[in-house]
Order: sequence, then C-alpha cells, then structure tokens
Amino acid sequence: MLSSRPHEWEAYVPSAHSAMSTLDRLHFFRNPQRFAEQVWIIQGLQDFAYHDADSGRIRDIADWCQSAWLRILRNYPENVATLTGLGSNWLQRSQATLAQIHREEGTDSSSQGNSQAGKSDRNDQSLRDEVESDDDTVSPPSDPRRQGPLYVEARGSLQPAVDFYSRAVRSADALGSITGELLASAAESQMSLGNVTGPPGDERHFNQAIRLLRRAEAIPGYRLSMYMQQYLNDYGRYVS
Repeated sequence: MLSSRPHEWEAYVPSAHSAMSTLDRLHFFRNPQRFAEQVWIIQGLQDFAYHDADSGRIRDIADWCQSAWLRILRNYPENVATLTGLGSNWLQRSQATLAQIHREEGTDSSSQGNSQAGKSDRNDQSLRDEVESDDDTVSPPSDPRRQGPLYVEARGSLQPAVDFYSRAVRSADALGSITGELLASAAESQMSLGNVTGPPGDERHFNQAIRLLRRAEAIPGYRLSMYMQQYLNDYGRYVS
C-alpha cells in the first residue's frame, strides 16, 4: 500500500488497529521463538505509522511499535535489528519537529532523494561557522533559539535515537556485521542532534557523524546518499 497507494493510507488505519489488538491479545511478543516474525511485523507497522514523517506520525501506531520493540528488546538486549528499529522510531519521531523548526526559520532544505537525510541540514550554518573558523578555540555565540520549546522537543527525540543507533553499531561491530546503511542512519541521528544542540556540544555530534560516514563510505559495495556524500566531502576535511 505504501509503495503503490500512499495517499489512501487512512483507509488502512482500522486494519492496522485490528492487527495490533490481535497481537496484543495473543501475547505475540512474549514468544522469543518468533523473533523474525516480530521484527517483520513491527517494521511494517512502523513504516506505516511514519509514512509521511515530516507531517507527523500516526501517534498510537508509532507508540505501539516503540512498546513492541522494547518488549522484544528484553529477550534480545543486544540485537542489532531491535536496536536499529528503536533508533529509527525515535529518529522519525523527530522529523515533524525538525520540519517545523525549518519552516519557522525560513531556511532552505537540502533534501535530495532521502527524505530523512535531507532534514539533517536544518541549521547547517552552525556547523559551517564552527569548522570554517580560522581559530579553532573560537566558538560561535550561543543561539537562544536552541533553548526554545521546539529545540527541546527535538533533542528529546534525537538523544534516544543517537543512543539506540550507537548501541546497534557497537553490537554490529562485535558480530562483524556492520552495514553502510546502519552507519549512515547513525550518522544522520548525530547530525540532526548536533543541529539542535548549542555549542560546544554540537561539535561532538558533528564530528561523530563524519567518522560514521567515513566508515560507511569505506564499505565495499555501499554508496552514501547524495546528501550524505556531499556533507562528508564538505566537512570531512575538518575532522581528524
């Protein structure tokens, strides 16, 4: 439905609610033997809940997915798919707030191809001011807007996204199963959090994003999105 009839999404909300109620009655997520099915179902419903993340989410379905991820996380606390699913849930949750910040500030978005990646440059000028300074000890003045309610709300969603993606990357590294897609998503969460964080904390997130993108770029057969590649090309030289 999402690929062929996305504008008809409202017609499928009752079916999603019915599926959720049935799964809850069956205590489906208590059965560790059905892990692969659990991941498949949650991911499908999560994609539906965030079919247009810029405009918001289907709140009850997104919240249900988050709770379902947490239930299976108890059985698989270091599982990459579960940690990635939670990171994605929180990252997509932030998109409507980031879009609102973008609209209110009247800046240009650099969205190209990947709708989520394009949000990461909401306040790209803040990074440019830092990395292009002749004196590395000089930070740009604190932006009072970053203490406003929208920024606080965005950080409240993005910090868990960063945390879960970081755990997913560590788990994947331990298993030798790291992917470029996971590294790029983790980088996006860091970039987005940096954009709504005042100095000097923002620099730490931007630097970590660059390091993650470098790792992703080095994986054979993986190609960064156009936006991510441009970001790495523009700012990678400033990060050792």
